[in-house]
Amino acid sequence: MRKVYTSSLVPQNYLAEEILLGAILMVPRIFPHIIQLIQPDFFFLESHQIIYLSIKSIYQDHKLNPTELINHLVHNQNLTTIGGIHKLINIMSQSQIFISSTYINIYLIEIIETIKKNYIKRLLIQYGYNIIELAHKPNICSYNIYNKASNYLNITNNKLPQQNLQNFQDLIGDILLNLTSKEKPILKYSEKNTSIKSGFKEIDKLTNGLPKGDLIIIAGRPSTGKTSLVINIAIHILQKTKNGVYIFSLEMSRQQIIYKCLSIINQLPINDITNNNINKTEIHNIQITCQYLLKSLLYINDTPNTSINYIEYTTKLLMHHSLELNILIIDYLQLIQVNTKNSFNRVQELSYITRKLKILAQYLNIPIIVLSQLNRNIETRINKRPLLSDLRESGCVLYTSPIQNNNYYNSSILHNQKYQIRLTRYNNKKISTLPNRLKVKIAYGLEYIFTVTTYEKITIDLTHNHKLLNYNQWYKQSEYLENNFISLLYTKKCNIITYKSLIKDITFFTYSKTYDIQVDNYQFFTKRKIILHNSIEQDADIVMMIHESDNNIISISQKNLDLIICKNRNGPVGSCNLLFNTNTTTFQNIKPDIY
Repeated sequence: MRKVYTSSLVPQNYLAEEILLGAILMVPRIFPHIIQLIQPDFFFLESHQIIYLSIKSIYQDHKLNPTELINHLVHNQNLTTIGGIHKLINIMSQSQIFISSTYINIYLIEIIETIKKNYIKRLLIQYGYNIIELAHKPNICSYNIYNKASNYLNITNNKLPQQNLQNFQDLIGDILLNLTSKEKPILKYSEKNTSIKSGFKEIDKLTNGLPKGDLIIIAGRPSTGKTSLVINIAIHILQKTKNGVYIFSLEMSRQQIIYKCLSIINQLPINDITNNNINKTEIHNIQITCQYLLKSLLYINDTPNTSINYIEYTTKLLMHHSLELNILIIDYLQLIQVNTKNSFNRVQELSYITRKLKILAQYLNIPIIVLSQLNRNIETRINKRPLLSDLRESGCVLYTSPIQNNNYYNSSILHNQKYQIRLTRYNNKKISTLPNRLKVKIAYGLEYIFTVTTYEKITIDLTHNHKLLNYNQWYKQSEYLENNFISLLYTKKCNIITYKSLIKDITFFTYSKTYDIQVDNYQFFTKRKIILHNSIEQDADIVMMIHESDNNIISISQKNLDLIICKNRNGPVGSCNLLFNTNTTTFQNIKPDIY
């Protein structure tokens, strides 16, 4: 095979680098104007990188001059590495012709652009070699290589000079004009950032539509209508706009999805369509619907055992070939696979998947709707109304474990759905007690319990994935080993003090009822001095949950479902009622109940 790269030298211009460094040393007043334009990695020679880093260091100490630079290099034992004092004298002499010119600023900008262009070319060459190496490995899928290549290009693209960026003052001016104008919005980016409407007015009021770049999770127990709801949303988008809809159906086949579409659009029972129990008029209407669907921008992918890397590869590829992909729907989260050799448990894999989907939504600038199953903890509670903790396998504590309450006594959580406890805030490595004691919700479930014991004979009974504090980082209990440190907390003369304690052992205890406390980010609670994390974490921007109770059944074919918006990063939470027709799988609005 012929060599891919035959040039003897990589793109570089060491002379331009010397001129730039010399100009900075000879005319220090120019450095504040160009410091944001160039990074140490832009320099080809290591000696030039060392000199530039040293210049930045002495500039921060307000000592930017050649003498201080030499002292700094000597102090860090780098003077010999860069070539000695003769090297510094040489680079200053190289810039003599430019510093005397009145156009020095223009010259330096051109020099910086030359240095940066060569750096980007070197990046592309290095990334190209990396891609070639990956392509020669037989065990790596082609779409993984594509994703890696795409990421390399994104990194390079971010380093390219950005043209036509909107000035911040202009942006603020546009916003003010938009707010005061009675006409349509005039923002330059308004069309790009406009939310897509779901077709359900009460949902759109709470969420402001389906915002672009958001990860939206719709969760519920099996057979609650999750798939039918998103297909109703997809049909509305196709009918009312020219937006493209891409559906990854990991559970249902493409034929089943199409049958649901025909049932919803024509208001026909889905069983009649699948069993061909329809008359001539209905057949004619279905034919018209099929012609419409053929012309619409609806894509359905029912590839089984789909991985998150395949989803990322497919959507990016489709976006590059067409600008008409405006929403992505995935049915459903727990069926997505992870192609990795890492020994992740399923909880870690789902966290990894949701994080990747959030990044993908931002990259494509489209809303991504992901369906998800709720865990079985909801079945063990008297109140079946779903909570945010039902969305994932949250870390929990044994139900008899005492926690510190409002009166500073240790109390056990037993049957209260709301409980008043003492909360503490951890933020920016600082710990402080919240002035107000908050009543927080308690979620129950059955889990496997492990006992963590310290050498001080302090114990805690909790699940494998509940987090404990170690120094300034939270780690799951399953990540700790014997003789690892955990952080403990106690109060002395109104001062909150933390100290370290070694774990003596971690043993399996029992399978029992547990509880989980839902508090805000950066807040935690304590049990026998051990600092416990609030385990509710989500990458989703919006979380909706479908709730069906026995009182909501109107007839055999109609149900009144509660759609609970329990998380909305950029808006209010609340709920609304939707009428679900199980025969035609259609949803309709009902009067909302906002709280």
